Amino acid sequence: MTRRRTTFASCFLAAGLLALALAAPCATLRAQDSTVQRDSLVRVVARLQRTVDSLRAAAERQEARVMELDERTSGPPVSSAAPAATTDSLHRTLPSAEGITGKPFVKRFGASTALGGYVEIAYSNDFQAHESRFDQVRLVPFIYSEITDKLHFGTEIEFEHGTQIAVEGGQASGSGEVNVEFATIDYTLKEALAFRAGIVLEPLGRFNLVHDSPLNELTARPLVSVLIDGATLSEAGAGLYGTVYPGKTSLLSYEIYLVNGFTSSIFVARTVPGDTVVLRIPAGEGNRGADNNFAKTVVARVAYSPALGLEVGVSGNVGKYARADSLFTGGEWLRVLALDVTWQRGRFALFGEWSAVRADVPAAYAAIGVDGSQNGYYLQASWRFAFGALAPRPTSAFTAALRWDYVDLSAGRAGDDLRRLTAGVNWRPIADAALKCDVQWNWQTPPGATSARAPGEALAISVATYF
Repeated sequence: MTRRRTTFASCFLAAGLLALALAAPCATLRAQDSTVQRDSLVRVVARLQRTVDSLRAAAERQEARVMELDERTSGPPVSSAAPAATTDSLHRTLPSAEGITGKPFVKRFGASTALGGYVEIAYSNDFQAHESRFDQVRLVPFIYSEITDKLHFGTEIEFEHGTQIAVEGGQASGSGEVNVEFATIDYTLKEALAFRAGIVLEPLGRFNLVHDSPLNELTARPLVSVLIDGATLSEAGAGLYGTVYPGKTSLLSYEIYLVNGFTSSIFVARTVPGDTVVLRIPAGEGNRGADNNFAKTVVARVAYSPALGLEVGVSGNVGKYARADSLFTGGEWLRVLALDVTWQRGRFALFGEWSAVRADVPAAYAAIGVDGSQNGYYLQASWRFAFGALAPRPTSAFTAALRWDYVDLSAGRAGDDLRRLTAGVNWRPIADAALKCDVQWNWQTPPGATSARAPGEALAISVATYF
């Protein structure tokens, strides 16, 4: 009996050892298989995460220009060329005034150069004048290059009104215009201090900095920006710009440049009886390759944003505009002052800008009653609604906009003013493209008159997109 128990115990022990011997490789195989599965899952998750990160980065590059420095509460961004986008893009209505670094680029060449642009096509119908037309309003390619981490180059080249140039009899002619809107070389010492030289887009009013057609809710630009500030106003010069952060939720930005300045062409001869000469600032935009006098003009803008969605800016242009000749002494000054306010809360946005001009009038013009003062303003409200009502549903939205324009082109005497009420709605399939439909009511008071003519109505339909 004892031997049988010993044999049974020996067999049991042997069986146990055999089971352990067989189980060990199986456990090892199971552990290895589990490790393989786990590693495979980790790789899949990592690949998906990289894809998500890539898509998020692309979306941020495309959307970042619409809102200024969303991460103010966490301090200054690492690079102003690619600010993070953390706010829902469908609710963004404030265009960015960061310049070319805030624009969307859809094509990149290597690590340093990017190509993009925007295009606008419009149909307009002036019911009072019985005129209607289709217009290839603008085609604007732009190029941006980071030559080094501190040295950058940017440019926009504007082709207006379906530019067509033909040479007939040695003369160049065409229905449009080709223009280098700006071309600047920037060297950044730090975010608070950067140097810029070239053809600069003058910071005279905020709209001159954010005039791209896809950004704006209405087809026509504000009257004060076109007739007084001269959008798009650019001149050859050099200066400084930068951004500082007074508090956790606030920022202060500035630009200041020396440029060639306006010329005596700001006074324009007219064929209207009894009004032979008038002041028209945009007509005297400075020559980019030369200056008509020894003096230089200072143009500057300072903008303060106490919190995200609110900005107040003040800008000015001061300088001598003439050289000594039979009409001018050479000591005449031109002064332009502009104030602007932008405010956004959720889907609602409010824009406003006011400008005033004071120009020294030569004695010969003053004797015939030419006035050297002008002023004007606009107020615009917009409201985003019907998100995702049309495909593509994740990114589309409608916007309703209402703007009131007023300009007095001869503030020192009666008449010569314009008023305009514009109501419009647009649909954006994405933030960078818009199909717009606007109705205008225009009132004009002729020079010397005390009452406006009957209002004229006009319709504008346009499509604009970045590319």
